[in-house]
This record gives sequence, C-alpha cells and structure tokens, in this order.
Amino acid sequence: MKIGLQLYNFRNQLKEDFRGALKEISKLDVDGVEFAVNYGDLEPDELKAYLKELNLECAGTMFKVDDLVDAENKVYQYAKTLATPAVTISAFGKTVEEWDQTREKCRIIGANAAKYGTVFSYHNHWTEFGFYEGQTFMERILENTDPKQVFMEPDVCWLNRSGVNPAEFIRKYANRIRQIHIKDIKIPTDVNTTTELGKGVVPILPVLAMAKEIPCQWYIYEQDMTEDPFRSAEESLAFLRKNLPR
Repeated sequence: MKIGLQLYNFRNQLKEDFRGALKEISKLDVDGVEFAVNYGDLEPDELKAYLKELNLECAGTMFKVDDLVDAENKVYQYAKTLATPAVTISAFGKTVEEWDQTREKCRIIGANAAKYGTVFSYHNHWTEFGFYEGQTFMERILENTDPKQVFMEPDVCWLNRSGVNPAEFIRKYANRIRQIHIKDIKIPTDVNTTTELGKGVVPILPVLAMAKEIPCQWYIYEQDMTEDPFRSAEESLAFLRKNLPR
C-alpha cells in the first residue's frame, strides 16, 4: 500500500510557487501526490521529469468534468505521461435528472480513459447518497456503468457524513477502488472543521485495517482546511504510518 498526499491541501502554496511547494512537499516522505486540477502550467513531460527529480509518483489526477468528456483534450496527455492510476472528477447534483446526466458523463469518461490506458474514478461527497426508488445515486452510477472502466475514489469523511459505514462500503466495491481519500472531521456538516487524522469523528481505523485485504493502491491523506498544511500533514502522515498494517 502506498501513501499519497492530495495537493488540494496545499492549493495556496502551489498557486504562489508550484515548483517550490512541490519540492517542500516531497520532503514529507510520501510515495506520491494526487493533483487537483492545478498542474503548474508545466507540460506533461516537464511535470513527469520534475516528479522523478523529487522522487514522487503520481497518485492520481483530478480534472474538470468537461475536459475529460472531450477525448482529445490535453488532460489525457497528462494522465498518460504521468501514468496516473486514474483520472478523477467529483460532482454535485440535486435532482434525479442531474445525477443521470452525471452517470452518462462517467460512462463517457470511462471509455475515454480506457483509450489512454487508465481508468476513470469518481470522487464522492455526500449528496450522492440521496435515495431514488430504493437506490442511492452513487449506486445508480456504479451499478449502471462498466466496472472495468468506471471506478470510485471513496472519501471516508463524506461517506461517514452520508450515514454510510466507510469500511463496509469500501469492502463492497473493493474491486473498483484504486485510491481512497483518508480524511477526518470534527463536525461532519462543517467542512471548516476537517482536522488531522485521528482527531475527529470519522472511523478511520477499520478502513486502514483493510489495507492488505483489498486491491486499493493508494491511501491518500486529504484535509480541506488547515492553517498550516505542512504541520497538519506531518501529524496525519505519522498517524497513517502508525496504523497501517505492516
């Protein structure tokens, strides 16, 4: 199992100095980083070379939905060059029609990603778990798309907020998961209270205990809000290393 960092944690630092921030992040001794739309205006080959220089792998690539719907978009060159485990989106819907449109986009992106030798993964929040005709919207997406092309990147914090048991959900869809977002929070309905791992209410330990049982490749630490992302990362990564099975 590899440990990764979601670069959204460091979005402000990356906007100021992309290369410099990545260099500092590399000192946190993680296996890789997951990009969150910002690629530093570097060409795919440049970014690949810089990651190699920093001894970092690509733990994932998040892009805008419309970019991934377009099979000829340059985002797929980033995906292929960086050898990403998956190209990823997230979405928010309010109606059945909106979620069905999202499902169709997931199907299209999954087929596009396959052409470039990768898969598509959907990153959940909490709105995906509203019910329609006895089925959640998330299930409606996963169970009506190709399991070889449409994967999921579960976020344990938002699963928990949805009233879903993260470990049980991940075990159910284990064969469609390459990355898991490990996130903690003090007040589930207040994103501003995301916190260092082990300090909140999310049942993280059962998810970590499954590390050797499921085919997931990356456990990726994410913390949406923190005054000092480097300090928070050091603390959370120590928690991960302590609690992942050896």
